[in-house]
Order: sequence, then C-alpha cells, then structure tokens
Amino acid sequence: MTDVQDVVLIHGLFNRHRWSEAFLEAMADIWGSEHVYIIYTNAPNDVNEKVFNGNVIYTIGHNNITAGTKSLDEQVREVERKIHIFQKSYGLGETFNIIGHSMGGIVARQYIYHQPGTVADLVTLGTPHHGSPLADYFGWFGYIIRSGKAFADNTPKRMRTFNERYPVAEAPLYNGGKIYTVRGYAEGKIRKNWGLTGEVYLGWLILRLTKRTASDGLVPHDSAVIKGAEHLADFPNYDHHGLAVRSSVAKEASLKVFNYRLRTTNGIISQKG
Repeated sequence: MTDVQDVVLIHGLFNRHRWSEAFLEAMADIWGSEHVYIIYTNAPNDVNEKVFNGNVIYTIGHNNITAGTKSLDEQVREVERKIHIFQKSYGLGETFNIIGHSMGGIVARQYIYHQPGTVADLVTLGTPHHGSPLADYFGWFGYIIRSGKAFADNTPKRMRTFNERYPVAEAPLYNGGKIYTVRGYAEGKIRKNWGLTGEVYLGWLILRLTKRTASDGLVPHDSAVIKGAEHLADFPNYDHHGLAVRSSVAKEASLKVFNYRLRTTNGIISQKG
C-alpha cells in the first residue's frame, strides 16, 4: 500500500480519442480537488483548470490532434518537461500514478525507466503493448496527418524492440508498484463500435479478416496485455474509444488499483498534502 495522492492522465495516438467529461468528472470525484493532472504531449505549456463539482483538474498543453503526433522519444521528453512544471508550480507530488490510454501507456512505460522511482502504479487502457498491425497498414495515413513517427512506434516490429529495452517485469516503480492492463472489446457492430468517424469498425474488420483476432477495434486482444503486468479488467461492452470516455473505466482503474478506499479512510486524499 502506498500513500501516493496524485494521478496523471496521458492520451493516445494523435489524441484521437479524448478523455470525456464523464471520465474526468469521475476522476475528480474519486481523487479530489487538485489531485488529477492531464498532459497533452504537444509543445504549448499553457496550464488550465477544469472544475467538476468544485474539484479542480489541471491540464497542460492543448487538447487537439497536434497532441500525440510526435515520436515516442519526443512525447516522453514532453511528459518529463510538463511533469516538472506541474511539480514546480501546481502541487504534483514527487511520486504519482499514471493512467495511459492507447499509446499513452507506452509513453508512460518509457517515462518510468527515464525517471525511476517516481511512478507508483500505471494502468494502461487499450495499450498496444505488442503493437498493432493497423500501424503498419495505415502508416501512410500517419504521414499525411503528420503522425508518421508515432504510427511507426506502434508497429509490432518496433514494439518488440521496445519490450526488450523496457521490460514490464523490471520497471523501476516506486515502493513495489505495479503495471496493470485494461482491455476493451469491439463486436463489429457499426452502431455500437463506430468510433468517431468509423475508425473502430474499420479497424475491427481489418484485424478480423487479416489476423483472425478479436480486438477493441484498434488493438488486438493479445496486444492489450503483457507478461509482467497484472490484468485488471476486461470491458466487453467498450471498444477502444469507450475506454477513454466511460466513467466506469475511470472508477475501475482508480478504486481497485490505487487503493482509494484506504486513502479516503485515512483522510489522506481529503486535502492537498
């Protein structure tokens, strides 16, 4: 058990599937005011406040598709820089937890190795720990939208090298922390698993036809889990997009992984510090 009070959210590839208001409201209610921090991995350092039921969430960067377009190394450097800003001026603790959606989980895993002993627990939501074939199939599209390097870093070949360099089992987490995985599921129904512009349904169809694999629409099931991590939950009713927008996912990650009940009982999270 740890007494780490804060949590940082990191989005996915080109910030396509953004944290919903419902997801963030649940995070604010659970963690309390000034304990939730959102990082967008684009260049701006603008810090803003979002308020839910009187609880403040801090954000840094711009919440648009320019976030998550850079290479993995560049995004990790952005996270390092913005963590420092939050810690220097906005009360983020020396140690904290991370929830990463999609590529955000990979960014977080590399950050943990760059900054050992600073992250207590990490929960990855629909993260392609072994890559996704779709990153190969649509690499050309990545370059069109100026996300070519990010797409390349999500390919199965690149992730094999990544996993050798940054193994989950040896991740230098704070005080015996853990890495957890959460997995979604797409059924291939257009009405239910459409995504924002049909990308989830198209991805599900391609993965089903070419790889004969179940998926959340963008990440194969076997890629959303990895040896050395503890699998926390499957959400059969939520696809890749749903993992970033459903309040029940926020609650599952927070309540069961970060020992919220213990911290609430002890009064630790009731006020900053």
